Amino acid sequence: MTRRLSWDDAERALRWLESRPGSRRTLLLLARLPLLPERTIERLAGLRGGRSVYRMLQQLRGAGLVAGVRPPFRPGHAPQLLYLTDLGLAVVALDQQVEPEPLARRNGLRRRDLLALLPGLPRLVAIYELLAAVASSRPGHPNLLAWERPWRRRYQRPTAKAAVTVQVPAYAALEWDGTSAAYLLLPDLGDLPLRIYRPTLDHLLVLRATVGHGFPWIVIATTGSRRAQGWQALLEEVRSVRREAPLGAWVTTWSDMSSGLYGLVDVPGHSLQPAHDLVRQVRVPRLRLRRGAVALPRLVAPGLQVSPGVSAMQDDGSILLQLTPADRRLLDTVGRHPFLPADSLATVLGWDRTTTGRRWERLVHWGLLRTVEAHEKESTRLSDDNSAHDLVELTAAGLTVAAGQLGLSVAVAVRWIGLVGGGPQAPVGARRKLLKNLAHTLGADAMFVRLSATAQRLAKAGGDDLLVEWQSERMCTRRHVRPDGYGVYRHASQLYGFFLEYDRGTMGVIDYLEKFAAYHKYLVSGRYQEDYEGFPTILIVTRDHAAEERIARAALMAATGRGGPLPLLLTCEWRITDGRNPHGLLGPIWREPDAAFSVRRHWPIVPARGALARPAAASTLQVNGGTYAGTKR
Repeated sequence: MTRRLSWDDAERALRWLESRPGSRRTLLLLARLPLLPERTIERLAGLRGGRSVYRMLQQLRGAGLVAGVRPPFRPGHAPQLLYLTDLGLAVVALDQQVEPEPLARRNGLRRRDLLALLPGLPRLVAIYELLAAVASSRPGHPNLLAWERPWRRRYQRPTAKAAVTVQVPAYAALEWDGTSAAYLLLPDLGDLPLRIYRPTLDHLLVLRATVGHGFPWIVIATTGSRRAQGWQALLEEVRSVRREAPLGAWVTTWSDMSSGLYGLVDVPGHSLQPAHDLVRQVRVPRLRLRRGAVALPRLVAPGLQVSPGVSAMQDDGSILLQLTPADRRLLDTVGRHPFLPADSLATVLGWDRTTTGRRWERLVHWGLLRTVEAHEKESTRLSDDNSAHDLVELTAAGLTVAAGQLGLSVAVAVRWIGLVGGGPQAPVGARRKLLKNLAHTLGADAMFVRLSATAQRLAKAGGDDLLVEWQSERMCTRRHVRPDGYGVYRHASQLYGFFLEYDRGTMGVIDYLEKFAAYHKYLVSGRYQEDYEGFPTILIVTRDHAAEERIARAALMAATGRGGPLPLLLTCEWRITDGRNPHGLLGPIWREPDAAFSVRRHWPIVPARGALARPAAASTLQVNGGTYAGTKR
């Protein structure tokens, strides 16, 4: 039986630390940065030499002050994530002369707090990597003066009665040998639309006006140069709308950041501040005297351990520790596009059917996914073929994980991402609507699945084809513009954005006129420029020739007096599935509304030579002259 640790053990460990300043700095860092990766400690603690850091961490583990866990949350070799044990927490409390319970509660060091961090591990580690890069941007020993994750502020707009809250992933104030500065850290992993950040930047502009001098500099790390250009455009757009001076922001990419943020030192307008202005005093109760034999409080024990064979109902955190990148990707895909059959999921994810089924069954066992039961589909108008499919959705626990790994609450993920699930007892998002119209849901999803399958075949033949992005109806809805989905297709290093409208012949001419009028208004107003580079092509897939002709006439009627037609193409679903057209949506099946019924063309362009037959009609549809027409900003 293991002896219960006491305050005498903590006193001895504190005396052991007195001759080890590097170990002490590491413990104090872990008291503010739980689940900190090993490789970031060297830069944050100001240590030098990988071997010495490794030996120091081994000594801390051997002394029982620090524990580590290595969840497989990212591809490749996952980093070791460190946290304080009960003994390490008590030593920090003695060192700082504060009560351990309030300290652990405030800094999120308890076991329940560590478990709550596990869904969002990719973003948490990204925040730490960005913090380490900022800490290394100046010469000298870095000292973390202040840290808030997330950073929240409430302020009063001059023209509003209610207070407004602005939130940024993290705030850090650092000092280097007498030089100090404050930063807002915004890691971007590329899995959220840039428009989700627009309200935050707008709030920061207003808040800066109320704060005045010394507003923190914003450091943004993103996935690539094109995404970085989108950030710059968004910052300028928000500034120009309010006619304010630009926010102080440094935008970089994760690949560029690996070589350091040394350019951040010389940014014009980057003001340094006195250290005493950057530290917010937070009161924590002073440490009460205790007898040495008194047992330490159990705030972290038994730590983060894997217990195989548990379900979500019995979970002690082991499930989240075992989630692989593939599991997380599957949860994200099902959350955004529920009720996909297993074969469709395998196609979209690029996995084989066996692998998909194995991962599916494991997540169902863990209680993160559930299969839609037969009686839930009885009220839907499905063919016998479709009703036989096993359809899957996220459970309440799965929704929490899927939203957490995006850095969002479930409510915010439903609003911005269109997350759906929860089952019949606790439906979340548009679940009822999608299930009520399940035949339409499956039909629209099948178009994207077929396009993804075609792209994979062309890629295997030597092309670079890829369905880069697939947004659900909720995610691409803008007021009265409500397509059934939005996608970005890549071919020959060019990107083509499109809206999909899947028509089952249930709408009348008036309905089409209203739909096209909304698209025209969206185009003429220029609001699409906030979301896309060029107006996306509208692809309409309908049931039969009569419906296609009816939609074409409605499109021409809606364009009357509006300055020109929409970038719109039509086809029948049977043309996509016809065995004589092996390339589905990329085949010569598309008709423009004003073209003769028999005049068909390819979309978006003619693929590589030999992959498709070359059409007689023009192979591209230029919108606003954009090379990357209709793609996301």
